[in-house]
Amino acid sequence: MRISMLFMLGLVACAGQLDPGEIDDTPPNADPLTGCSSGCHGADASNAPPMGLSSAADTTAKGVGAHQAHLVASPSWHRKVECADCHVVPQTVGATGHLDGDNKAEVVFSARAGGAASSWNGTTCTAGCHGSAAWGGTSATPNWTRVDGTQSACGSCHGAPPPAPHPTGSNCAACHPTMEENSLSFRDPDSHINGKVDVVAQGATGGCTSCHGQTNSAPPKDLKGNTAATVATVGAHQAHLKTSDWHHAVVCTSCHVVPQTSAAPGHLGGDNIAEVKFDALNPLGVYSKANATCSTMYCHGNGRGGNGTVSFTRAGPLACNACHSTTGQGMSGRHSKHINGEGMRCNGCHADVVNANLTILKADLHINGVHEIKMAKGTWNATTRSCSNTGCHGTERW
Repeated sequence: MRISMLFMLGLVACAGQLDPGEIDDTPPNADPLTGCSSGCHGADASNAPPMGLSSAADTTAKGVGAHQAHLVASPSWHRKVECADCHVVPQTVGATGHLDGDNKAEVVFSARAGGAASSWNGTTCTAGCHGSAAWGGTSATPNWTRVDGTQSACGSCHGAPPPAPHPTGSNCAACHPTMEENSLSFRDPDSHINGKVDVVAQGATGGCTSCHGQTNSAPPKDLKGNTAATVATVGAHQAHLKTSDWHHAVVCTSCHVVPQTSAAPGHLGGDNIAEVKFDALNPLGVYSKANATCSTMYCHGNGRGGNGTVSFTRAGPLACNACHSTTGQGMSGRHSKHINGEGMRCNGCHADVVNANLTILKADLHINGVHEIKMAKGTWNATTRSCSNTGCHGTERW
């Protein structure tokens, strides 16, 4: 077989070794599989089903259901959900209550999910994070195995707006400063479903678009009325914030601290240039006001740590190889070996994200800070960073 011959000829590196020019950094979000075994539940890139303990993979199975719909790495409309919000996460395989014989995970809600006031009846959840019919919610007790998006639309948990005594009106941002003007989108998703109602007096935000932005709070226009993307204070704001079919959603808090009111400390800083503070997806990111350049970025890098640099005023759209190579050069582990040496395409290992023609299939899985590995055959072990049972080789470290 070709692989065997390559090993015999010494053309394939030994397990644990990297080829010249290849790097072995880690992404900003930890591999979700680290510490658990996909031999029991979960798959290549997640501890949570699918697959379930019975090997079920369909969301209509109770052991699978809406797990993955909840565990999006960087949600664009709610605070990130963790395993511990619905379960007691065992510290070891043999921890008390983990392997108890019934093959059913116990549901114990965290305080953020409503704590003792929340309940699970085996079919539906009555939880604080899913609102209440008394608040106008149309799906406040969602069916766990209905994963079609109908139970997560705005209005499912509470009315938009909620019934009286809540004020009427469609501009939520007038009182909820973490929302976008005249929109149901969020400037700060972490503030939604976080156990706290962020509310200020009507008008306290000043209406962000009265100073900057037009259709949303981001430029154009900037504070001086500029609208050209070649001006640093306008730049690629709208290119980042528009709905994308190829990358994970970018929100205001991806790059800025969103003020609760117009008079919030640090908002009106005097230099009329917004401070840039990158979120956890870009922990090493730096913005230079001198040349309008972002550097040491994960989101504009090769997917491994903070190594990307891009001008904020660069004309778009960006090509597929603008951030990372499509030839494997300078990428992690054995990318070059597989792409150049074996003629593999990206979808060979990332089938949930991209097809053979480099078209992104699920935008939310691209540039989300997580390994998204799905092979036709075989298993990826995030703990040992190795592949096994692939059909083309045995267990090899990436």
